[in-house]
Amino acid sequence: MYVNRYLSPLIVYYYSWRMVLFSLFTGSMAIFVYTYLGWGWVAIPWLPVSLIGTATAFFVGFKNNQSYDRSWEARKIWGSITNHSRSFGAALRAFASHDQKEFADADDDIKIMVYRHIAWLYALKNAMAQRTAWEHKDRASKRQRDALHKSQTPCELEIEKYLLANEHNALKGKKNLSTQILDKQSQHLSRLRKAGRVDAYQHIALQNLISSLYDEQGKSERIKNTPFPRQYATTSNLFIFVFMTLLPFGLLPQFVELGERYMFLLIPFNMIVSWVFMFMEYVGDISENPFEGLLNDIPIGTIVRNIEIDLIDMLDDEPTPEKLQPYYGALF
Repeated sequence: MYVNRYLSPLIVYYYSWRMVLFSLFTGSMAIFVYTYLGWGWVAIPWLPVSLIGTATAFFVGFKNNQSYDRSWEARKIWGSITNHSRSFGAALRAFASHDQKEFADADDDIKIMVYRHIAWLYALKNAMAQRTAWEHKDRASKRQRDALHKSQTPCELEIEKYLLANEHNALKGKKNLSTQILDKQSQHLSRLRKAGRVDAYQHIALQNLISSLYDEQGKSERIKNTPFPRQYATTSNLFIFVFMTLLPFGLLPQFVELGERYMFLLIPFNMIVSWVFMFMEYVGDISENPFEGLLNDIPIGTIVRNIEIDLIDMLDDEPTPEKLQPYYGALF
């Protein structure tokens, strides 16, 4: 998630240079074939081009709205995970803590379950970081994911750190590690109930929190594993390509009327209009997969670290991890 007030010019450049080159090429090609090859017929009327531009703008706007909805829903899901995690830690400490001598090891159970919850957070974060076939594979996206890896500790090390050794070995080969960790939490709660360390009401309350975490995990997995409908993504790109290709030829009659000496102005005006449309398309394109690990995606790593700090503070454990700081203006 980019946190500076404005995107830096360097980021805008990385997003834009391909579309600028393409618009320069189409604008120069329009002038060349009209002026030097004498193909007057390429100066098409503006009306059909404007109709295509209007339809494209509506379509791109629809795509951007849907992409933003996916991104915002993902942020709400991880906001709920934050709230449920704090509630789980606080409820666990309130319900399972006892002063009686027979429950002297209650604090150990609380610590194990809180640490296991932190391991669950990292397991879910790791699941969200897995690559899918529909995510971006260009060099700019690879650079952003490399920045993510450089700025954070690998999830596997964090999971191993917070799980008991025997549990880590037992769960290592599981297909969905985060689901199995929550199952361990439920089993642990059941043992506490049988031992009389929590009563029936407290057991139900804690189990409901685990069920809520299951719900949020499922919602997060749904967004991760369900691509933005590819027909919309493909059609949007196609419309933009058609419009950008026809635009300079539709602008030709207007600049011909200004005179031959002003024909070169077609190139910068074509570039500006094309850049606006293509940048709108690109904004939607990079927002449709909020767990891809790119510059504007949900900062799962930062959210997980903040929850980790809160839970460890509840236990009065030392040392408390440091908050993640922006890496080149972005939280990952």
